[in-house]
Amino acid sequence: MLASVLIALFLAGLIFGALHDVANMTIPNWLSIAFAVLFPVGSLILGVPLVTIGWHILAGFIALLICFGLFSIGVFGGGDAKLIPAVMVWVGPAGAMAFVYGLALTGGLLAILILMSRRFVPSHAVPGFLQRSVVEGPGIPYAVAIAFGGVWAIPASPVLFQIFSASALNSLTML
Repeated sequence: MLASVLIALFLAGLIFGALHDVANMTIPNWLSIAFAVLFPVGSLILGVPLVTIGWHILAGFIALLICFGLFSIGVFGGGDAKLIPAVMVWVGPAGAMAFVYGLALTGGLLAILILMSRRFVPSHAVPGFLQRSVVEGPGIPYAVAIAFGGVWAIPASPVLFQIFSASALNSLTML
């Protein structure tokens, strides 16, 4: 039961962050904090070894250092620079490359689509909830890519995959 709740919260948080970023071009701080706190607490309750939890937290900390550097030179917004490490805590070191791959692939495609739509789609044709991110710019709602990367990394992350496999959601997918 707890595994189902944890994976549902993980997926719901990713979806909420993506939708919030698309609509407002911001990611709430509480979401990153919730991700960073929920994984160690839930993992302890599920019996994940402390050493494994420590590796996941270390992966998140390393991602925080990298994202802080990228934020300081203007590559990421502040919300992105906080959400990526928070999701990395869930993904851990084993799923880090899959997460970064999914993040980069989706982020690149998203950037191309948004830049093309800003150039070729008239602003009156863009639905209201997309106005902020597509028409007004100049940034990219990168939480969409973060969400995709997080889902992409589930099979590559032993702990996250174990939580997913133990959940009721596992029977709904092909993972």
